[in-house]
Amino acid sequence: MKKRINPKKSIKTSNRIGIVMGIAVALVVTNVLFTMVTGVHFRSGENILSRKAGSGETKQTVIANRGYIYDRNGDIIAQDIESYDLYAYISEERVNAGDTPVYVVDVDSTSQQLAAIIETDESKVADTAAGIKKILDDAKAAGSYQTELGKYGKNLSVNQKKQIEELNLPGLGFTKSTNRVYPSGTFASQLIGYTRYDDDGNLEGASGFEATFNEELTGSNGEIVYQTDANDNRLPNTEKVISSPVNGNDVYLTLDKDTQLALEKALQNTMETNDATKAWAVVMDAKTGEILAQAGYPTYDLNTKEGEGMETNQANLPSSHTFEVGSVMKAFVYAAVMNEGLYDGLAEFQSGVSYIGIDENNNPIRIGADDGSPYAPIYDAEQRNRGVITYDEGLIYSTNSAIISLISNVIPVDTVISYLTDKFKLFDEVDMYGVDDNAGTLNTEYPIDKATLGFGQGASINTYQLMQAASAIFGDGTMLKPYVVEKIVDPNTGETVYQGQTEEVGEPISAETAKELQGLLERVVTDPNGTAQHYKMTDVTMMAKTGTGEVSTDGKYGKYYTNSILAAAPADDPQIIIYYAFESEQYKNYDTSYFQDVVREALNSLNQYNAANEQANSNNETTTDYAEYEMPALVNHSTEYVKQKLEGYNIKVNYIGDGNSIISQSPDENTTIISGQNVFLLTDGTNITMPNMSGWSRKDVAIFAKFAGIEVTYNGSGKVETQSIGESTVLGKDSKLEVELK
Repeated sequence: MKKRINPKKSIKTSNRIGIVMGIAVALVVTNVLFTMVTGVHFRSGENILSRKAGSGETKQTVIANRGYIYDRNGDIIAQDIESYDLYAYISEERVNAGDTPVYVVDVDSTSQQLAAIIETDESKVADTAAGIKKILDDAKAAGSYQTELGKYGKNLSVNQKKQIEELNLPGLGFTKSTNRVYPSGTFASQLIGYTRYDDDGNLEGASGFEATFNEELTGSNGEIVYQTDANDNRLPNTEKVISSPVNGNDVYLTLDKDTQLALEKALQNTMETNDATKAWAVVMDAKTGEILAQAGYPTYDLNTKEGEGMETNQANLPSSHTFEVGSVMKAFVYAAVMNEGLYDGLAEFQSGVSYIGIDENNNPIRIGADDGSPYAPIYDAEQRNRGVITYDEGLIYSTNSAIISLISNVIPVDTVISYLTDKFKLFDEVDMYGVDDNAGTLNTEYPIDKATLGFGQGASINTYQLMQAASAIFGDGTMLKPYVVEKIVDPNTGETVYQGQTEEVGEPISAETAKELQGLLERVVTDPNGTAQHYKMTDVTMMAKTGTGEVSTDGKYGKYYTNSILAAAPADDPQIIIYYAFESEQYKNYDTSYFQDVVREALNSLNQYNAANEQANSNNETTTDYAEYEMPALVNHSTEYVKQKLEGYNIKVNYIGDGNSIISQSPDENTTIISGQNVFLLTDGTNITMPNMSGWSRKDVAIFAKFAGIEVTYNGSGKVETQSIGESTVLGKDSKLEVELK
């Protein structure tokens, strides 16, 4: 018989079960809703969302490297380096699974530990710690979720990032960034220029070559996608590349680092010792037109953006600054007379004051004092009268009266002007690739303007116009366009997208004229009364023309002067042309040693200093010991093979390391080397000892140091006189060498 069920009891039991189930459901719903809203499990307090995989997807830009800028030897002028910006999570609600805090827990300790890594100056660590602590405290007080650390957390190096990560401090994060750096700091700053960040946080050129070649230097950023958890933490092994970054093109310049640094130092010294308002110079390869160095002062540091030039003038002085060159112009007048076959260097004229009249063609002509000159008289320097002298002496002594006499009695002034404008192109834009230049002004409206043009007053040009014209005088009569961009290379493919080259732009004078004038310009240096005799060097022969041009200030002359020299060396076969100038109230009794240092370094850069020194020591006659060789390919050959290959070469071979095989060489194969030159061969041996560097050039020391992997500090200029590490000392990775040059 079936058992009967009590309906009242059944209903009561069902009600209890319903209540329990209702409570359970309510608890589940409440927990789910709470978890959905807060991301924390209601009962356990665990952050559920922090453990939820694949809850989001984040895109990240992969920054492409901006192209590098190199010198002629591959030394870096400008480069991108990886840097990081540091930020901190502040909110105490930010926890991981198991209630592990992922926010800054201990502000004081975190601030102190970060400061010890971030601040490089020990005396400022405490201040930096206080600054970081204030930022964190202020962020906490404001209820911020996270905060950046201001200037303290910007542009941290890879090493600093690694050190901070090793601290295992909670609540810290990094964003990757790129910083543009210039290893040499002040280095052709007006020409190179600098970068800034655009609105999207990418580097862009702000001035100089950085701006001119911004399109070529700028790469294409890439993009990656990765999955994140609910707290935006990256999940491992979920990264996917959408597009790879393409780095920008590299720009190679014709500048030589050592010559440029020597020029920077020289111009800085010239500014300080001569109380100059500005100074500028250009060094050019006389055979190719390549610019080895160029700079203008005041200048600034490309890294810090500090320096007077940053505020006063960021334009490139050698190409933008036009000026009255003064007596340097006389060399081109003499070139015109010689090339026309009208020059007689021994013919005489009366030096001293010149009175200017006007002939029937409305041209200037020298007249007597009583002939009613409509213009103020023109004097020689310091109103000096040397009496009757020859035209050769007129250039050697740099007399204005020589020019006035030539255009009055020997050559029509319009012919001279035609040479200056049409043949030498002194007033045309040079149009160098990548360099904007100001063409200057020419004024020949009045007869007096034509007269003063011959000695460089009343008309203005820039330095590159002068260098281009001078290449004909110091060469074989052929004029070469200066250039400073050697090539532009796509580093991704190795393709050369632009190639600079030597370009002939005219033949204003014959080779015979050039040679004749060179002989006279050498006497400007060697003659005891020559205006360039104080530039004379004992170790290098030169030819030159000096200039002292009056600077027009508010329409008036007489307060400031442009003191300059246009020179070439060595005298028998010019390898370099240099123009060096400064503007000052002084116009005599100034130090020329700075200029001489640049000459030596420039010749070193072309491996021509030893030959120039040989010439100077033999009174302009090539010694019987002098010889030229072609450097053979020695890499991957044994030292025994090298000794046999170089047998009979009158050179100094320096083996670096105690190995038996050559792994690198300098100079490179097929390079012309000369007798007495240092040759460096890096072997596969690890034991490197210090050689005796006495008499070495700075460039020789730099090559050895690069192969040996040691740091060098240079003091002075010229040849090595002393070295801090003794001969035969075994070198280590931390070895630091200091050399005195004299």
